[in-house]
Formats: sequence, structure tokens, C-alpha cells
Amino acid sequence: MGAPAYKVVRQSYPNAHIQLLVDAEKASFASQIPFVDGVLTAALDKSLWSPAKKEEARALVGEGFDLALCLGPDCSFRLAHLCQESGASLRVGFQRQELEPFNIEIAPTSTTGYEGEQCLKMLGLLGMTGDGEVRWKLIEKRAQQIRARYLDDEKGAGRVVGIDLGNGEGKGLGNRQLEDIIGRVVELGARALLFFTLAERKQVNYLKETYGNRVILFEQADLSSAAALLQGCNALIACNTDLLHLAISLRIPSVGLFDEPPGRWVVLEEKGIRVIETQDLRAVSIGQVVQALEAALVEEKE
Repeated sequence: MGAPAYKVVRQSYPNAHIQLLVDAEKASFASQIPFVDGVLTAALDKSLWSPAKKEEARALVGEGFDLALCLGPDCSFRLAHLCQESGASLRVGFQRQELEPFNIEIAPTSTTGYEGEQCLKMLGLLGMTGDGEVRWKLIEKRAQQIRARYLDDEKGAGRVVGIDLGNGEGKGLGNRQLEDIIGRVVELGARALLFFTLAERKQVNYLKETYGNRVILFEQADLSSAAALLQGCNALIACNTDLLHLAISLRIPSVGLFDEPPGRWVVLEEKGIRVIETQDLRAVSIGQVVQALEAALVEEKE
């Protein structure tokens, strides 16, 4: 989602040393972005007063940054705090009501507009413009190894549909809904690739016992490996935006389920993407999901 902005910064400052600050689990994937020179990691779930946070702030100061950009209209409190503590001469970010971490504040034009576009507008106000179009291509040897491990076994013929079990910031789908979706995927002759974290381990063990070899389990430790597996999928169903953005970038037909206006997270007119918006994700029916999935797959082929 942020790659177009990184590309524009690189075009505007071709000789600059650009570093990207990310969660540790995203570091391996972020290191493949060609518009940045290095990747810094932060434990964004730690308290601001923890020793880890203080050490991260000291490390940022040691980099001697001239400019720190805090992208995203609602960038997390911890990210804004790190920007403030970075020691950068110029700190730019979207205006926040509860604190003033930036010495140049940008008033966001919308709370529901696509965040990728708002990032580019921020850069435009700073005089940074250029071609922000990005097409992703992973390091192929590593990607092939991951897919061979999980997808290319003797029972692996046929289609694969990825299902992200992560809830994002909301409640996500219920157990019965996930069962119904996986059951329908299996009925269609495909295998279900379940992306999960430690929190969903008990749930996926039950699903594996129920559907056997028609279900593939992948405990998501890093986005780089997840992206490699997404390239082997015919489609993705997700409530969480991390994998959804990856799939969109890799041109994988996708269904995104949202309990808030989706235009903030995806370009609704983009080919191969279908969105289900509802006030209560637990009320979404299997029919809605399957219909959206089939429409995304058909549109991608056209």
C-alpha cells in the first residue's frame, strides 16, 4: 500500500539514503522493496515506556535522519511517538489531536478516502511528485521453495483458495462461517490454504481434522513467505488488510470483507477485487462470499 509513496520519494531524492520502519514480521518482505536502502524494525505492541521502546528511539537518533515521514492518516500512537523521538530535523505527518509529534502537520482531506492516495497527496504538498505505479515481483528462487514445500505435493493438483483467518481490528468471521466457506471451497474441487497465527492454532487443528488433505495450514511468521504462497493461489478471501494488500499487489483475485467503509483500504474499481461491506461480519452468508469470489475470478480472466 505504501510502495508507490516510497517510489515517489526515491524519484524526488535519488541520492538519499532511505530507511523504512516496519514491524519485525514484515522486515523480510520490506527488504525486497527496491526503493529503499534499508529496513529498521520496531516492536509496535510494546509500551512507550518499555526498555525496548527507549532502545528503538536511541537507534533512530543514531541514524541521523534529516527527514522523517509518518505515513497514514491514522498512523499508530507508537509510530507517531517514534517519529517524534527520531531526532530528525524535519518530521512530517498527518495532524493528530492528542499529541504533536511533527513540526510539519498535514490536515487529512478525508477520513474514509483511500490511504495510498492520501500518502501521495502528502508528498505532493512537500514538492515530491512522480510515477507511483508499482508492480510486484518476488525473489523467485525463495518463492518457489516455499510453494514447493506447501503446495506442490503429490496430492496438490487443482486450484487453491487462500483464506486469511486473521480478524484485523474487528471481530472477523465466526467459526461456523469459516467452516461453511472451507466446505464450499472443497466442494468446488479446490484446496483451502489457511493463513493463521498462533492465536488460531486450536481452530485450524479442528479444520485440518475435519477436511484432511483438502486443507493446507500455514502459520504466518513473515509476509515474504505468505506472499510466495499467495502467488500459488487462485484467489484469496480475507478480513485482514495485510494479506489482502499483498494479494492485490500480486494481482491475485480477492474478496475483502469489511465492517467499515472499504474505500479507505482498497481501490474499489480495481480489477479482480470484490468487496463485501456489512455492519456485522458475523451476518455475512456463505452465498455472498461465494458469489463475490466467482465474480473476482471471472473478472480477472477477462
